[in-house]
Amino acid sequence: MDIKRVGCLYRVSTLKQVEKNDIPMQRISCGNFIKSHNNWKLTKEYIELGVSGYKLSESKRDVLQDIKKDVLNKEIDILLVFMFDRIGRREEETPFVVEWLINEGIEVWSVKEGQRKIENRADKLINYLTYWQAGGESEKTSIRVREVQVQMAEKGILTYGGKRNAPFGYDFIKSGTYTKKGVERQKLIINKTEAEIVKEIFSLYVKRGYGIGRIAKYLNDKGIKPRRSELWSISSVGSMLRNPIYMGFPAYRKKTTVNVAISKKQPFDTWILPEKRVNDLVIVDEEIWWKAKKIRDCRNDKSNYNDKKEDIKPRQTKSELLFIGMIRCGECGYAFMTAGSKKKNKNGDIVKHSYYRCSSTRVTNTCGLKEKNKRKEVVEEVVLKCVYDFLDSLGQIDLSKAIKKGVLNSCENEEKELKRCEKELEEVEANIKVLKDEIIKTLTGESNFTAELLNELIEEKEAKKLELKNEFESKINQKKLEDEELLQIKNRIPVWRKEFERADLDVKKMLLSEIIKEVRIFNNRYEIDFRLQLNEYMKEKNKINDNNELKYKESKLVENTISIKLEE
Repeated sequence: MDIKRVGCLYRVSTLKQVEKNDIPMQRISCGNFIKSHNNWKLTKEYIELGVSGYKLSESKRDVLQDIKKDVLNKEIDILLVFMFDRIGRREEETPFVVEWLINEGIEVWSVKEGQRKIENRADKLINYLTYWQAGGESEKTSIRVREVQVQMAEKGILTYGGKRNAPFGYDFIKSGTYTKKGVERQKLIINKTEAEIVKEIFSLYVKRGYGIGRIAKYLNDKGIKPRRSELWSISSVGSMLRNPIYMGFPAYRKKTTVNVAISKKQPFDTWILPEKRVNDLVIVDEEIWWKAKKIRDCRNDKSNYNDKKEDIKPRQTKSELLFIGMIRCGECGYAFMTAGSKKKNKNGDIVKHSYYRCSSTRVTNTCGLKEKNKRKEVVEEVVLKCVYDFLDSLGQIDLSKAIKKGVLNSCENEEKELKRCEKELEEVEANIKVLKDEIIKTLTGESNFTAELLNELIEEKEAKKLELKNEFESKINQKKLEDEELLQIKNRIPVWRKEFERADLDVKKMLLSEIIKEVRIFNNRYEIDFRLQLNEYMKEKNKINDNNELKYKESKLVENTISIKLEE
């Protein structure tokens, strides 16, 4: 009697199955099945832990490659599995893996489903349908799991726990609630010591303009330790600044799984956030978080500065020059960089001079700026005087009227929309009155329309009236909100000036970036683009309900360009 050498494949697809130790169950079942065949002998065991037969392709599964290698080396005669879906769940390739094994002379058996054969077209169809069904089950399971997780995330319920680490600034505790499978959920609580570090990181980024590399160095120099390594890295700081959980909105679907070993980051617009803030998780104010996101987006978008877009922020605040990151050459368009020189004075002391220098000198000599180096004191005196004059002028004028007249920004489109909406509302109300008058005529038989038709028309017009009324009220409320914000800006001006005068250099740069879009230096003049942003941050009104996601509301810019002529 010829002995047939059996190779057994055991696979579990999730970490929970690994923890529950499902492998022994498969091994025992396969062992008993082998004993029921007198001429079978177990010679090989292949084990896959936490490997999805649906997400991972056959070419990336090391165990399947080992099986193929042993088949080609004639080391096994039979491949035995507990169920056929242990080989895989991908209908586009798993049936052909089985077919390849059988064509190589290997018997493919399942403890629960018997032997797989491909002697005719019907066998091939059954082979394909087996994995088509297995793939469908995996896909449906995946969809159900994703949907439940999305719903939990939208309600602010954490979708993770167990052995996963809590985000920096939080600790896991037992929640006292359980899943349907009896597994206790984890609950996040704020770690007060780490929360202070989180606040400091956001403050350094938003208020002082530190980059993530500079923040990491600052934390390391101060001896502040991260949780899971010796030193802070750029990636660890960056991931914290991106995580909305710090403002009380734990996010889901920040990454998608490419395969077991690889995940891909998703754009922020696709993340799922709860409808309401989870107050127990708030470490950072929403306003600070959104400002951090705005700065990050601007700095990450290299086209932003060159294209002179609206939301320019200083690229860095390390320079001792106040306007680096906001200032450029008007003659050639290149940004100014920091330059300096050291000279001895009459007393023999070394005196350092700092300059703004057109960076085109590093790549070309075609710049038309006659004086490439601009003394720090000269540039900053001129621009700061203009800043103070601009703020003083805003404090003296009626910004609401200025806006409406288009002195600082045009509101003509909004005015037209408001008038259009008001006019349509009046027309609909007039139509409803005519239709109601026509209904009275039906009672005397004078109308050519039936009462049913007129009622339908009135209902349609009433619905349209309600829609227009809501739109009109929304636009009115928006204009009121803008007037309130303009008043707040006006009241904020003297406070801003005091804060600016007391602040150190880093903070001054960030404060200036809030009101200066760009400074340009020409041979005969300076040009300064001032901007104030309205509706930049609105706690409840910045929610877009279509996807229940937090986003910036479309902002309006109050802009004004001031030109300063230089003396010949």
